[in-house]
Amino acid sequence: MPHTQPMPHTPPMTRSRPPYTAFALTGLAAALTLLTALLIGWVAPGLEATQQRLVAVLVMAAVAAITVAVTRRDLLTSGRLHPVLLVIPLLVALAPFAPGLKDISPEAGSTLIIGYLATGIYEELWFRGLILDTLASSSPTKAALLSSGLFGLIHLTNIAFGANPAITAAQVIGAACFGIGMAALRLRGVTLLPLIIIHALTDIALQTGDITSTWRWILMISGDIVLLAFGLVLLSKTRRPTTLTASSRPKLGGR
Repeated sequence: MPHTQPMPHTPPMTRSRPPYTAFALTGLAAALTLLTALLIGWVAPGLEATQQRLVAVLVMAAVAAITVAVTRRDLLTSGRLHPVLLVIPLLVALAPFAPGLKDISPEAGSTLIIGYLATGIYEELWFRGLILDTLASSSPTKAALLSSGLFGLIHLTNIAFGANPAITAAQVIGAACFGIGMAALRLRGVTLLPLIIIHALTDIALQTGDITSTWRWILMISGDIVLLAFGLVLLSKTRRPTTLTASSRPKLGGR
């Protein structure tokens, strides 16, 4: 069996100890999120929890975008669109819209769209961008599972903004399953932009689709299961280096 060549732009330390870098990046994200929560509580103690989360995710989106632009700008353009691979994730994301749109105010709708778009930018750039890239020397399955596990754990920081611990624990598991599907897409060469859009659409649809709370949970759980299965199938067919670098990436475009 031929040996996989090392990634051209992966630093020697990252190749030899990728899990440590992934853990460090996750710890940094958690620390920055908690620090933001403390600063918001100090500067604006009367701010509602929803507004606190919005400010925090905007800060983290900015941090992620600047970090990627400064340290690994090639991650923003590496990969292709691969429309066929996006069909199932898009169907999962748009399912809550099937009954129609919920009647919400323009202000609430704008807040949800901005907040979840920022969430998609932050979490995809950080976890499917930076962290997955540090795992370039691992097998695709190991890289996806580890990065997705860390992605699930980062949701524990929601407790700092008043989230229910039991619901947050369930969210950790669901986010990890969701992350496996998204990581598998990235490892199959999908560029980050459609992942950001799908991520944002998934969250927006669950909050603005005209569905009951019960159906929201059903669609959320079933969607995570579908993406978990979808991701595992993709990973079983992935036999190449786990990330695309500036020297090896194809130009953006469909198959």
